[in-house]
Amino acid sequence: MKKNIVFITTDHQRSDTINMIQDGKEVTPNLNRLVEEGIHFERAYTTCPLSVPARTALATGIFPTKSKVVINDLKNIPEETKKLKSLHEYLDQNGYDVSHFGMQHITLVPSLEERVNFEKIITDDDYEKLCKEKKLPLFGVPEDRVLVKELHGDKVEERNYTGSRVSFFNKDINLFRDRYYINNCLEFLEEKNNFEKPFAMFLNIWAPHPPFTLPKECFERFKNIKLPENINIPSKGEPNNRREGIAAQLAEEHNLEYWENVWRAYLGLTNYADELIGEVFKKLKDKGVYENSIIIFTADHGDHLGQHKMFQKMEMYDQAIKVPLIIKIPNIKPLKIQMPVSHLDILPTILEYLDIKEEINLDGESLMKYIEEKISQDKLRNVYTQYSGNQVAIGDIRRSVSNSKFKYIYDPRDKEELYDLEKDSMEMNNLETNLEFQKIKLEMKNDLKEWCIDKKDWINIK
Repeated sequence: MKKNIVFITTDHQRSDTINMIQDGKEVTPNLNRLVEEGIHFERAYTTCPLSVPARTALATGIFPTKSKVVINDLKNIPEETKKLKSLHEYLDQNGYDVSHFGMQHITLVPSLEERVNFEKIITDDDYEKLCKEKKLPLFGVPEDRVLVKELHGDKVEERNYTGSRVSFFNKDINLFRDRYYINNCLEFLEEKNNFEKPFAMFLNIWAPHPPFTLPKECFERFKNIKLPENINIPSKGEPNNRREGIAAQLAEEHNLEYWENVWRAYLGLTNYADELIGEVFKKLKDKGVYENSIIIFTADHGDHLGQHKMFQKMEMYDQAIKVPLIIKIPNIKPLKIQMPVSHLDILPTILEYLDIKEEINLDGESLMKYIEEKISQDKLRNVYTQYSGNQVAIGDIRRSVSNSKFKYIYDPRDKEELYDLEKDSMEMNNLETNLEFQKIKLEMKNDLKEWCIDKKDWINIK
């Protein structure tokens, strides 16, 4: 019998929230149990610290610069995406009943909704209609915004971005965005009585995405917060233009007490998302389909939360680009994989396990040989991430390559960065001028250059 697929994502969730203890409590108890049942990829990386490029690459297995989906633009969709094929399509065309609940930030022409015969689909468009009906703000209120200066092409322009303000959601909890998505998902599963065909359910949870407007009881879940040591501290040797980036501007001049409240809200939302995921797991078990389901959990990217004196994503430090990744596969024993893996590897892994032929040359590789322990983990395996600006036009440029020991970051407008991830896990000491590491820097730079050429990147790494 074919295995069902349950693919769950959150938004802005950092890798280190898995198995995190704060205030004496687990932040993600349900996901921690999933770790015990599945394969936990402890060094998983997004292809982009930005939702639309990250989610499109995750769904299609194609690196953002090759697809040309590199910024958060849901309207001007590159023609190159006509040639792409998403996981949803593969499953739909191979006999799966496909459903989707949550925001839909996969950018393709034709759209995902036009390509796939969904059994049920609820997206941010549906939630927006509810917000208009109930007169709720969809993306927060003006007080949540911070005015920043952003590079658009060769111009610097002012633009409002969501900041780190904390506020409380005082309406009916059933109007809360993720409660709305989960209610629809649970209702769908409850009413679905025919499981003769395999099903593929995609669940995209918004939390812990800012603005941090949350039920007060979620804020009260974690009161005594232990903050990382590098809150409000840029790295030594940081390139000058990092302070000009959006993430640095969004951090402003906040003290530790302020960041403690931000972390309380963030962890409260993360814990709430985990609680909702637990409800879905319970419903799957009640319907008798949990054990025969492949469950995949990841996030589009992370969030700095004040580390490096930055907020939100849009940079190449692990707080922003390292993501949780857990895959539970029936009849495959639990395993920890410490080698670096990419979002690009997820699609080929699923296709190999399901014995579905790839119709496009994908940019990642199947991880099944590591999951089944047919070969040992390649801990020096390199994975790649790009950032090319946010919403309006190509802007700040970052390219990075990471393995289990080092990370190299290239910026055509400023100096390079090299971090020893084994000795300096918080990436606080840039080694780019250290003579001892010049060979490593050159090797990683050349590897990144070859990757960018192969993925049709317009950046010329010199």
